[in-house]
Amino acid sequence: MSVKSLNRAATNRSTVHSGRVAAATSPYERLRHALEWVMAEARAMDRAEVPAVVDRISGVARDLNERSRP
Repeated sequence: MSVKSLNRAATNRSTVHSGRVAAATSPYERLRHALEWVMAEARAMDRAEVPAVVDRISGVARDLNERSRP
């Protein structure tokens, strides 16, 4: 695929998923749509890049978990 078509596909995914997240009414529904967005982006990546993204996402999740503790 050309760079132009890859960019167009990424823009389309972003538009669809950000709209779903914004339209969600409950926080859990927003989280579910956000995770679907992350998984869609991971599927579109090269396999070699996925472990680094998983590590970053896991780090953010750990950080959010630590912040939410009393």
